[in-house]
Amino acid sequence: FLISTRNSPLAVAHLLTVKKVKYLWVNTEQTQMKTLASEAMTYLEQGSIPILPFPSFTDLYSPRNPPLNYINNSLTAYSMDKSALILHSSGSTAFPKPLVLTHRTLMEWARGIAYGGNELCGEVLAVHNCPIFHAMGVFTIGWAAISGCIRAISCPYVSKSLADPEQFLQEIQDSHSTAIFSVPSFIEAWAADPKSVEILKKMKVIYWGGGPLSERTGRFLEQEAVNIVTAYGATEFGSGCEMPTKHPKEGYEWFRFPSNVCPILLPDTEGPDTFELVFKACETHHLSSTNTEMDGVRGYATSDIVERHKVDPTLFRIKGRKDDQIMLSTGEKTNPGPMEHIIMKNTYVKAALMFGRGKLSNGVLIEPTSYDEAEALGLEKFRNLIWPNIEEANDYAPAHSRIFKEMILVASASKPFSYTAKNTPRRGTIIKDYADEIEAIYDAVDDSIQTGVPIPTNTTENGGWLLEDSHEFVHNVVHGIMKDVSAMRDEDDLFSFGCDSLQATYIRNALLHGLRQVAPASTIRKIPSKFVYQHPTIKALAELVANASQSKDANTQVDPLIERNQRLEEVLQKYIQNWPVHQSAQPPVEPEREVVLLTGSTGGLGSQILAQLVTMPSITRVYAFNRPSKKSSRQRHIEAFTDRGNPLSLLDSKKIIYVEGDTAVEGFGIESGLFREIQSSVTTIIHNAWRVDFNLSLASFEPAVRGVRYMVDLALGSPHATPPRVMFTSSIGNVRSWANLPPVAEKPFNDMNDVNMGGYSESKWLSEQILEGAHRHTALNPVIVRVGQLSGGLNGNWNAREWFPALVRASQVIKAAPDTQGLVSFVPLHVAAAAMIELRNSSSTFAHIVHPRPVSWKNAVGTVAEFLDVPVVPFQEWLKRLEAAPRTSEALHNNPALHLLGFYHACMAPSDFDIARQEESEAMGLANYETTQTVVNAPSLNTDNLPQLGREEIARWIGYWEGKGALEGLN
Repeated sequence: FLISTRNSPLAVAHLLTVKKVKYLWVNTEQTQMKTLASEAMTYLEQGSIPILPFPSFTDLYSPRNPPLNYINNSLTAYSMDKSALILHSSGSTAFPKPLVLTHRTLMEWARGIAYGGNELCGEVLAVHNCPIFHAMGVFTIGWAAISGCIRAISCPYVSKSLADPEQFLQEIQDSHSTAIFSVPSFIEAWAADPKSVEILKKMKVIYWGGGPLSERTGRFLEQEAVNIVTAYGATEFGSGCEMPTKHPKEGYEWFRFPSNVCPILLPDTEGPDTFELVFKACETHHLSSTNTEMDGVRGYATSDIVERHKVDPTLFRIKGRKDDQIMLSTGEKTNPGPMEHIIMKNTYVKAALMFGRGKLSNGVLIEPTSYDEAEALGLEKFRNLIWPNIEEANDYAPAHSRIFKEMILVASASKPFSYTAKNTPRRGTIIKDYADEIEAIYDAVDDSIQTGVPIPTNTTENGGWLLEDSHEFVHNVVHGIMKDVSAMRDEDDLFSFGCDSLQATYIRNALLHGLRQVAPASTIRKIPSKFVYQHPTIKALAELVANASQSKDANTQVDPLIERNQRLEEVLQKYIQNWPVHQSAQPPVEPEREVVLLTGSTGGLGSQILAQLVTMPSITRVYAFNRPSKKSSRQRHIEAFTDRGNPLSLLDSKKIIYVEGDTAVEGFGIESGLFREIQSSVTTIIHNAWRVDFNLSLASFEPAVRGVRYMVDLALGSPHATPPRVMFTSSIGNVRSWANLPPVAEKPFNDMNDVNMGGYSESKWLSEQILEGAHRHTALNPVIVRVGQLSGGLNGNWNAREWFPALVRASQVIKAAPDTQGLVSFVPLHVAAAAMIELRNSSSTFAHIVHPRPVSWKNAVGTVAEFLDVPVVPFQEWLKRLEAAPRTSEALHNNPALHLLGFYHACMAPSDFDIARQEESEAMGLANYETTQTVVNAPSLNTDNLPQLGREEIARWIGYWEGKGALEGLN
């Protein structure tokens, strides 16, 4: 059992205990090792494991000693599957784990050098910094036997620790080495010295592995004609790549899988050609550790994210680590590896570790090259010195992963980073050590953020800012935070240009920071927390800032209902004018088969509709229309189908035509020929795509509303005798909560006063009005489908961050489920999809997809509580418990209901709401909806076909959430 000397004493004690070690051999000539062993023993029973001095090379092979007598007996025949050697994992996130290698495994490791057609026989391979307790050291022993290379190591007569880069390079020359196997940190150190580079040029090959090599170093060495070749592997699975003596022409970082392994590529969210790599055990590749199963065969999920070459599909490179990915509170992920390596190019930075799990944004923890120098410079100057590299990393990364200057945390000399045997920082341990400092930096940024934008200096008589100065200030703040939006006009909606919740928060904080310099605290307190969403243009924000700076708070208040209704009317009038007249071709064209245009086909409902459409014989073609993305359309569909348990083979159907465009643009932003093809062939339009963000104002949703009008124009331009049916997925959430109205009828809902406040509901209602207006004034016969709460589909899939799944998870965390009055009319996802398709032939203009036979909240949540083994408590008490739950970054990630406290408060019935009526109403304040005509037009919702919500369906949800890790394991 070879144990790394870089482990902590506690980790060593853990390894000794787990493997029930009986003797510990230690190189007593090295003080560090003796100290490590002694400290490890303090965690064990005294005297339980004797420490024995390890004999040195001179003890065994001194010329003064008599010659050794060699035993010439025949070798013992070992079983290939018996244990031969024990190594352990790196322990970068937890205690290291012992890994047992069999004789068969070692043989396969040795043969790894044979793949790739290299010619190393007779070459001297320098392995001076490959410790024998690490897989890199063990690999090379077998390689020598298989390839005929000669291993060069440090002089065994001299007892010392592993060589540093300078020593290693000297020993490479002293041993006349012709090839090198090294970790990246040494190669990067050599690349910085021209004399060292000249030595590297003489090498036949330099294999690098054990960690990522910075792209700058790799490209530089390529240009200098230094032959560096990727060596990818791990103790858990051995060698995972071919070992040629020349890297592929495509670049030093690319590699091919050897023919003896069975790699499985699981789609990853980073892009169409990125995957999580899994190795499946096979006859020619045995694994030292398994952590997954595929097709009934054990495998090892590496957590490595690999990227496939776009031209040569046999080539791959490592892009990052899945277990290093940072899940933000927005649900978006950051892959920190590439960004950290860009930051570490700065000479003032020794190591960089990004953080942000469960937070709105990322930060980075820097270990400076010199603690003394960093302290002397001070935080602000140090941040400025490394800022160019942070900006370079930000340019590389997606917008949600950006690092702001205020989020740079510098490590303290009292808490130096600890490193693994690969000389990589122990991420989990370090982030835990700096948990308090990380929390403090988020608290500070929540209060203010500096953007480097100066506040206006000219003031009015009352000390405030002029409108033009406020406008310049807001413009500079927005452009400084959003970046790359030079085409955005001051009247344009920020969110239409990619502003996300993180950037909106930073814009808010930056503007408030400026206003605090001139406006009294009483005025600042009156500004709504979501004012960026309510005033989502530079022009609107400038007016708000100017008024607030002058202590005019009338415009800083939330718009009253009458102003909201005026705005709704203004937008509506834009899109119900100048209807086109439908003119069919002469003679009229009668379609023989059905052709469907489906928007939003990668979402929950949309992907389920697509899955069902392609199986219908009457459907000959489906245009699957979605907005452009970094991922290919097909890749997004694969992910959607996989998550919802739909057969991926359906996506191979020749019926599907993937289209990427923008419905908010006339002509949909696609080629005119394709647009005409769609317009001339489509018989049904299912307009399902819609942004779901309840923070945004109507201004941010207006492009989507405009897209509805363009969809009407598309249909009315059809050459068919009858325009295609336009189906629109609206929402039952359009009516304000606790409205005390009779059940909403299957007809137009015209009273603006009862439309929910908020851009999402307002935009859906406006779209209904546009389609209903088209129905009254043109030949269009739309179907407006108000969709209720959809629950898990066939495999129980239900997004764990939605309000009800989050409520279930919160109930597990606080050990109580909430009781309230009312009914639950959830509809399973696959049933809703079937109903949507059936409603294309509806005799009515309006339909409601809600369960026609709702069950009581008490029954539904009572069953959930049984599964969770928790009591049911009054809703108000449950909410108090939830509010009292911890709000650390980890807690916010594990308990998403904490992000929805405002929603749950709104779900509490007003004190004046009739209790008897509440029992007959939809729970959580939602309005009741009639289904009389809907169940006739959509047989899937008919009471004969759709059972009430019961235990079996709830069990599917619970099972899905458990499988996704959204719920802790249940008995």
